[in-house]
Amino acid sequence: MKVVLAFDKFKGSATAQQLNEAAQESLRGLDCVTTATVPIADGGDGTTTVLASSCQGQWTAINAPAPLLHLNPVNASYFITDDGTALIETAAASGLALIPPDSRDVMRATTLGTGLLMRDAMERGCRHIVLGLGGSATCDAGMGILSALGTEFLDHEGHYLFPSGASLEHIGHIETHGIPQEVHDTSFTLLTDVDNPLCGPRGTAAVYAPQKGASPQQVEQLERGMQHVAAIVGHDIACMAGCGAAGGIPALMMHLLSCELLPGAPYVLEHSGLPDILTDADLVITGEGRLDRQTFMGKAPGHVINMARERCIPVIAICGAITPDISPSTIGLIAAIAVSDGLSIEQAMDTAGTLMRVGAAVRQAVTKVADSL
Repeated sequence: MKVVLAFDKFKGSATAQQLNEAAQESLRGLDCVTTATVPIADGGDGTTTVLASSCQGQWTAINAPAPLLHLNPVNASYFITDDGTALIETAAASGLALIPPDSRDVMRATTLGTGLLMRDAMERGCRHIVLGLGGSATCDAGMGILSALGTEFLDHEGHYLFPSGASLEHIGHIETHGIPQEVHDTSFTLLTDVDNPLCGPRGTAAVYAPQKGASPQQVEQLERGMQHVAAIVGHDIACMAGCGAAGGIPALMMHLLSCELLPGAPYVLEHSGLPDILTDADLVITGEGRLDRQTFMGKAPGHVINMARERCIPVIAICGAITPDISPSTIGLIAAIAVSDGLSIEQAMDTAGTLMRVGAAVRQAVTKVADSL
């Protein structure tokens, strides 16, 4: 029996690589069971590591500004493939996880550090950058990134604007003469982990800014800022699915640079070789920290489930938690298992405990399926 293991991260608890390795290890010694592991991601934090695992190249790191500049700089890593593509994720230098919960300030948070990672990659010769969006602490529509790449944002009186969400509604002029030729010569692939547009009830301010510490009044100010940016970049960009990812990063990048905007999960799964690995598979096991309706709104495990269903391969989901509105059979699963039910947050977030519980659940599930064949 060929079992394909395709876990996404359990956010804050275990990485996709750790979970897949623990699941594979748990199946060692089972007669007639072979395994294939495919760590998965959807464009959010963890995407670079997953993509890098299927590429030849090397990791590099620089000290970059934290999302809030008064915090200590962060040692941010990215991956350069042998063909000169840089794999970068927003969370590495501009991630919400880099800011203590009681210090979040989405109005001042900036993507400047992410832009400096990109600038560093270009200085090393990279002319294609794959940027995983997601997990950001910011809502600056990409102002910080563009500032690091040579753009200046001025208000209506010609004063320089700091690149953050608080400045969006004050943009009067965008000066691009300082963008070096190497930036214009670079192509950007932006991977989204959500399909939200820039503005409106499903826009980045309304949906995600509160998670980053915004008050209701600040959400209104950020929405005004996003509406102002939408007027600058145009309807086609502002209304595009995914333009609201990572605090609206795609908006200004797509307006000023050579970018393509893609859903992250299909891109990552294709580059990880999952379609070929599913050939002659007898069972697929996938999972993430929380199985809910959002799983099927662009998340990687949702795409895994759909791909397996199209090939008539049974699928089991093993997750940290499963919301009550999820019925396994109606979403194409033969079983759904929550390994953290009844545990405290500290217990659920403990890496060693999570890996042990996932491994045990995987072995039990595979044994049960094998016995039924």
